[in-house]
Amino acid sequence: MTLKRFFHRFRIVFGVLLAGVMATAVYAHYDTLHIYLSPGLLSNVNRHGEALGGYDSHAMFEQECTHCHAPVHCITETKCQDCHMDIARQRTETVGLHSRLPGTEKCQSCHVEHRGREVVISEVPLSNIDHQELSGFSLTRHELRFDESQMVCEDCHTEGRFARDEVSCLDCHEDADGELIAQHSAEHGENCLDCHDGTGTIVEFDHSTVYALEDGHETVACIECHSDYLFAGTTQTCEGCHGEPDMHAGQFGQDCNRCHTAVAWAPAQLTQHRFVLDHGNEGPLECIACHSVSYDQVICTDCHEAADMQAAHTSEAVPDYLPETSCIACHPTGEPEDHRPLANASGGLR
Repeated sequence: MTLKRFFHRFRIVFGVLLAGVMATAVYAHYDTLHIYLSPGLLSNVNRHGEALGGYDSHAMFEQECTHCHAPVHCITETKCQDCHMDIARQRTETVGLHSRLPGTEKCQSCHVEHRGREVVISEVPLSNIDHQELSGFSLTRHELRFDESQMVCEDCHTEGRFARDEVSCLDCHEDADGELIAQHSAEHGENCLDCHDGTGTIVEFDHSTVYALEDGHETVACIECHSDYLFAGTTQTCEGCHGEPDMHAGQFGQDCNRCHTAVAWAPAQLTQHRFVLDHGNEGPLECIACHSVSYDQVICTDCHEAADMQAAHTSEAVPDYLPETSCIACHPTGEPEDHRPLANASGGLR
């Protein structure tokens, strides 16, 4: 072996040994290297006032880097969750915020340390979270508070609750403009998420999937039909909202569609009348000819004597004929040939 080759191999072996010694020294003194390697002070904030793992804050173990850092791998999820066992439970039991957010195995993605004693590292920049994909509510207009400071999850999700029905929009907005929100709540209710998706626009709702707002109903204010801002179970009949007006004098009944359309109440025009108005082939009859008491009742015996009808039906072998039965039950159009089965003696239809 030449002297040159010997020194070459010696340098390689020496370098490996030196690197091993240095690595051993670094590992052995890992906790003391913070003096030279630490990028900044750890937080001294404890928002809940409870000790975790025997420590009141991160600042208490600032000189013990291995609490959070592992050589080579640096920060690992298990390091954080050794103390923050509630987060580990959320992820294991698939409950709470940390079970829903992606990438929660990398705590440092949201909770950044070494920024000073007074920094609250649980205040997560909301831009790191695709809130709209997770919940359907965009944070486009909810990244900053009204005082321009950074919003945090707890601003809307008080007490760590993240269910949709536990979010209170009014807590913040009433403080910003109480008079406006009071008026808005009175006009539109307090279920903000029914109309707002966080983008600044109104949530699109296809009302025709429930009830078509045609003609005269398309400009009616929501509150006119949804009193007290109740939506489920809202009546879909005319009489359910309008009732019978005084001008009807109790004469017309509640079958509004026979005379009215959704365009407007007036002019009223009879649009549905199965009974032939030219009854008797002598031209259209006056309404009062059949509706002598009220327009929702038909009185046939004013013209057709009961005795005559009894005799006529007996001769036609209608054994179940009942004089008190309304004629239109069997003759809905008024035509003699349009005969329907009469109610039997017990009153039930055959």
